[in-house]
Amino acid sequence: MEDNEIEKILRKKYLDIIKKSSKEGVEENLVYTLDFTNFERFINENENVVVDFFAEWCGPCKMMKPIFEQLAKEVSPSIKFAKLNVDQSPEVAEKFFIMGVPTIIFFKSGKVVEKIVGAVSKDILGQKLREVYGI
Repeated sequence: MEDNEIEKILRKKYLDIIKKSSKEGVEENLVYTLDFTNFERFINENENVVVDFFAEWCGPCKMMKPIFEQLAKEVSPSIKFAKLNVDQSPEVAEKFFIMGVPTIIFFKSGKVVEKIVGAVSKDILGQKLREVYGI
């Protein structure tokens, strides 16, 4: 397969994921699912992004899921919320030195500006969003 074909396939997959994740009127689906195929593009194409690095087996990650989703509903679309399963995309987790889950990383214009490791309350995560993005 040529590079151009691979790029077309990856672009189609990315657009399919974005389409699924951004259906108009579907309020509960405001958290995008990222993996190694679409992570860089998503981070670079959106100015303000918060990514929850998680694992399915992680109890604290399960506790953070509803908090993350609720904040996404409250502040979207000014900030894009996304999640990345570290077991399915270990190369992305390694790039950002993820040593424990959950880890939440705040990006501005594709650059890491803040990081939280471990489960936190909605109040703490909301406060960090205000500090980082001025919302």
